[in-house]
Amino acid sequence: MPPAAPWRAWAARVIALKPPRLALGLAIVLVLVSLALPLWSLGRVAGSEQDIGSFSWTAITTTTYISGVWDRTTILPYTSSQSPFPPPTTPAFRAVGSALATAYLLDVVLLVVLAVVFGLFSIGYSRTMPTLSLLIVNLIVLGVALLALFYPIVAVPGAATTDVGTFTIDGFWGSDSAAGALWSWSPGLGWWVLLVAVILGTVGAVMPYMKSIRAMVPPAPEDWSPPAS
Repeated sequence: MPPAAPWRAWAARVIALKPPRLALGLAIVLVLVSLALPLWSLGRVAGSEQDIGSFSWTAITTTTYISGVWDRTTILPYTSSQSPFPPPTTPAFRAVGSALATAYLLDVVLLVVLAVVFGLFSIGYSRTMPTLSLLIVNLIVLGVALLALFYPIVAVPGAATTDVGTFTIDGFWGSDSAAGALWSWSPGLGWWVLLVAVILGTVGAVMPYMKSIRAMVPPAPEDWSPPAS
């Protein structure tokens, strides 16, 4: 068998998937990817020094640049007593770590829900499920997806304000000046990947429901024609 044959076989299997399963499958992959990426980032610029902290599941990765040139990268767990930023920040971002632990746990719950729905659709349940059952599945997927997506938006700013202590972080993204430094914060790459996963997962779950709704509409009689205007 030529080396390209296995890849062609996998490509044929992917193409053979129906659009709902394909969207759900891509959503599952993207949720898995988002679990390995930071959901939030916080940056500090003071003089010629720039620090960028990326907040992932268990640790903060801080990259420092001096006059635009990379100087060092530090990885610290949330339980560390060492500060990822220079003073006057607190020794550790424990409140942010707690909020993000819940956020990543919700991502895992979303992953499980998407996998279950993918399995149901793979064994043909979507073709035999009543419309009401498909609606319930849609609401479950949508509810968990929105909770996973918006929880960090709500929880992280307050937690970060508690940890920083010297200024207020009043949103999931923004900027402020405090203690001679310019601070800025924004969603991490993991959150944007999760956003795409939520869109794909919702579309994949809704498709069978919309198909079921269309099937409930009786077709027009063959001899029917619209009235003349």
